[in-house]
Amino acid sequence: MGSLEQFNWKGKQILIVEDDKLSTILLTALLNRTGAKLYFATNGQQAVDIVKSNSSINLILMDIKLEGMNGIQASAVIHEHNPNIPIVAQTACVMPGDRENCMAAGCVAYVSKPFDAYELLQVIDKYINGIKIGNKVETLS
Repeated sequence: MGSLEQFNWKGKQILIVEDDKLSTILLTALLNRTGAKLYFATNGQQAVDIVKSNSSINLILMDIKLEGMNGIQASAVIHEHNPNIPIVAQTACVMPGDRENCMAAGCVAYVSKPFDAYELLQVIDKYINGIKIGNKVETLS
C-alpha cells in the first residue's frame, strides 16, 4: 500500500456531487491533500449546471442518491453533454442494478461507501489524467 501523499493533481479540477455534509467534509479533507481544485454541488441539477459552465472539470465524484435529479440521471445528462469527463459513482445504498445503471449513464467506476481512502484515490488517479474511452465500469466495494 502506498502513501496518500503520492497523489498530486495540482492543476486538475474535481467536482464533488454530494448532499451529505459529513461525506463532503471527508472527501474535501482527502482531496485537498492532492492539490486539485474542488467544486461542489449538492444535487444533480447543480452538477449539470457546473459542468455546462466549466469545461475544465477533469473528474466528477457523483453520489447516486440525491434529491430531485439523482446521480444516475445527472450522470446521463453530463455524459451526453461531454462524454470525456470521467464520472466515479459513489453511494452508501448499494441496490441491485445500480452498477449497471451507472454504466449505462456513462460512469467509469462505482465506489461503495464506506470506501478505503487509498483505494478511492487510486481509482481517481486512474481516470483523472486520461480520457475515458468506452463504457467499462470499475467496481470498488
